[in-house]
Amino acid sequence: MDCISELPDEILSYIQTMLSIKDLLKTSVLSKRWRNLWALRRDLHFDIFHVLGSSEEELPQTVIPTSSSTIERCVRLDIGMSEFVKRVDQFLNNFQGTKINSFFASFYSHDKHSNIIDQWISFAIARGVETINLLLLPMPETCATRYKQYKFAFDLFSETNASTLKHLHLEHCLVCHPTNRDYIPFQNLRFLSLERTKLDEMFIESVLSNCRWLEELHLVLCEFRSSMPKIVSSSLIHLKVAGCYVVSGYVQMQIELSSIDCLKLTSLEYHGYSLDTLKINTPLLKRIHCTVFYCEDPNQYGLFATLPQLEIMQLDIYSMVPTSLKITQPFKHLKQLNFFLFWPLDIVEESKFDLLGILTILRATPLLHKLSIMLIHPRIIEDQKVVKDIDLCSHDEVKVIELRGCVGNWYEIEFVMNALRYAHKLKRIVLSPYWRQHDSLDWNSDPTWFQNRRQKIREKLQSKNVVGREKLVLI
Repeated sequence: MDCISELPDEILSYIQTMLSIKDLLKTSVLSKRWRNLWALRRDLHFDIFHVLGSSEEELPQTVIPTSSSTIERCVRLDIGMSEFVKRVDQFLNNFQGTKINSFFASFYSHDKHSNIIDQWISFAIARGVETINLLLLPMPETCATRYKQYKFAFDLFSETNASTLKHLHLEHCLVCHPTNRDYIPFQNLRFLSLERTKLDEMFIESVLSNCRWLEELHLVLCEFRSSMPKIVSSSLIHLKVAGCYVVSGYVQMQIELSSIDCLKLTSLEYHGYSLDTLKINTPLLKRIHCTVFYCEDPNQYGLFATLPQLEIMQLDIYSMVPTSLKITQPFKHLKQLNFFLFWPLDIVEESKFDLLGILTILRATPLLHKLSIMLIHPRIIEDQKVVKDIDLCSHDEVKVIELRGCVGNWYEIEFVMNALRYAHKLKRIVLSPYWRQHDSLDWNSDPTWFQNRRQKIREKLQSKNVVGREKLVLI
């Protein structure tokens, strides 16, 4: 007796979501009831591992001998992609549902698969899809020059007037205007993310002017034809721009944002080389995350002082000696300040590195509640310097200070001592050896911290007349 088939449709449908497409296709031969359950699925998710296996090791591979008498195993993209397309097609051909909420596809692809991907997108559009994530994986360098990027055909949406699309995320695609410049099918678009795509600036400006409900826009590592588009929108709330460029000959040249005019914008993430030339009209901006390459230039920080509602700021700082960090403009509403410090080995002398320049920023942030510092790729300095004090006025609002990537160096100890001295309302100061890149979920640490560095910090602070040592938390 088939007891599982007696379960309610909702439970069987949930069981199906746990299966790979490979196994899911096998269930279609069990009975008509199992095949009809596909109609209950509203979210269709196809990535190369989900369809062909659970890991890269399960994908079709070939063995390549090397000069060092070893072998390398490489994924057979020709076999893998053909099998992927075959299985997705088989699933969609048997799918009886009339409505889907989301369509996700991720695999190694190029213009060879344009027609089949177009058919998948048309399939989703015909069923009133609201979310499309087409995250194509980059081709290996050995074969990338033989193919062109897949062209995302916006004209596919002209076949319907439903305007159901709300979320669109594309990676490694070529993006062009709709042939008839008709943006009506995207009038309900709320979210648009383009990563490693080729497009022109007029497309972005057309989207911003025609998609009146667009709230979030991401442009990451995009290739534009000639320049960066102007960001003008009456609806945009969140904006992320990072690493966009143009190609001149065989050279990639990074391009910068010139202006942002978004009256509703509350969150901005921008990674470029120049902040002092950016014209910005965002009176409601509360959160900003950006990169600073030359921290000793005071003009880099003038932009932030013009933002009347700014409460949370994160700075990724390169090419700096923190002692030289000077921010004189007051940030009257800033409540949280995060620093990611990238320590370039060829620029900063170990004897000059300290963190007291960051601590002096407390003068410019009277309402600051939390200060967080992340030291990227920290290293231990064996020749410890004499700890010194700074002359800093007291701060009565900061409650929490975090120092991550801490390995027990002299400048970390002097930072703690001075923070305890001047932050009168401080509740805790946390020292942790763990650090990560701002866009990574993986945490790293130095094992020597757990062996002896934590004890050295305790000894240093015990030997000094330090008030407030009980606020120190060592992780």
